[in-house]
Amino acid sequence: MNRRIIFHDPRDIRLEEHPVPAPGPGEVVMKVGAALTCGTDFKAYRQGHRVLLGDYPSPFGHELAGTVSAVGKGVTTAKEGDRVVAANSAPMDDCFWCRNGQNHLCPGLKLHNGAYSDYDVIPAHIVRHNLHALAQPVAFEVGALAEPFACAIHAAEINAVRPGETALIVGAGPMSLLLIHALQALGARIGVLGRTHEALEASRSAGAEAAFSALDGPADEAVRAWADGRGPDHVFEAVGTPETHLQAVALVRDGGKVCLFGGCAHGALVPFDVHRIHYKQLTLHGVFHHNPRHFMEAARLLSEGKVKTDLLIKGEVRLADIPAFFAANADKSIPKAVVRP
Repeated sequence: MNRRIIFHDPRDIRLEEHPVPAPGPGEVVMKVGAALTCGTDFKAYRQGHRVLLGDYPSPFGHELAGTVSAVGKGVTTAKEGDRVVAANSAPMDDCFWCRNGQNHLCPGLKLHNGAYSDYDVIPAHIVRHNLHALAQPVAFEVGALAEPFACAIHAAEINAVRPGETALIVGAGPMSLLLIHALQALGARIGVLGRTHEALEASRSAGAEAAFSALDGPADEAVRAWADGRGPDHVFEAVGTPETHLQAVALVRDGGKVCLFGGCAHGALVPFDVHRIHYKQLTLHGVFHHNPRHFMEAARLLSEGKVKTDLLIKGEVRLADIPAFFAANADKSIPKAVVRP
């Protein structure tokens, strides 16, 4: 049998048993080696998430790596026994956005879920474009970080960060740590504005040269002094609230760029100072998800040991315990945990 966690409604996920799946044409079946819990999954657990999950009931979990256990007709990019990591999306090849490297904006985007299971069927378009080999020494849980890391790489790319530029991250959670690694790869000087000293110490361990605690009072002057007296060239908002969106715009230097990386709730409105945006020539970028180029780069950097994964992954949870684990931690900010079937 194939045990799977199925999302039925907010705060209602269930362990169910289904037959072990068989692959269709172009598909592969992955025996899941490890999945990772994710802040987005916790957000979906609390309030639902139609973009991530589509129609309910839905398979749950989207960060995974494992071993190919069966291949469908026509598959030439993988074979039984291969260790692989799969993205949760790929171009569908039939619309303007997919043809232009923006498959994450495809009107027909259907994000793939099913990481919290014994076996997962990887759709043909992902097998074709976004299934990658995982070298033998690389742990499955390390490979499974490729999906969130690809999102961070996308954010760093969209802001066109250059070597030596200053980049401040607002927020010190797991995605902030991945942003640090993505920005390091581009040669940026990195600062982090967070709350707890423990999280900021992790930021320093990951590679941030400066850390500022919001609990110590307003950090505007300290941030500006660190960033050559002008303010950061780039600010990455990685919390996802209207208040921190406003803070990011206030902190960036004149002529600087802000990446709105943290997703706000549907319908959230932010009263930006458009006078400052106009006259100080600020650039604001929204960013969502990733495309195959970002995912491939994430898999490469992880395989080369360029990411301090021990800062990101803390503890393990059994597949059967996922419903209780999500219920107990639904309203907390916790590190990623490994889910082993």
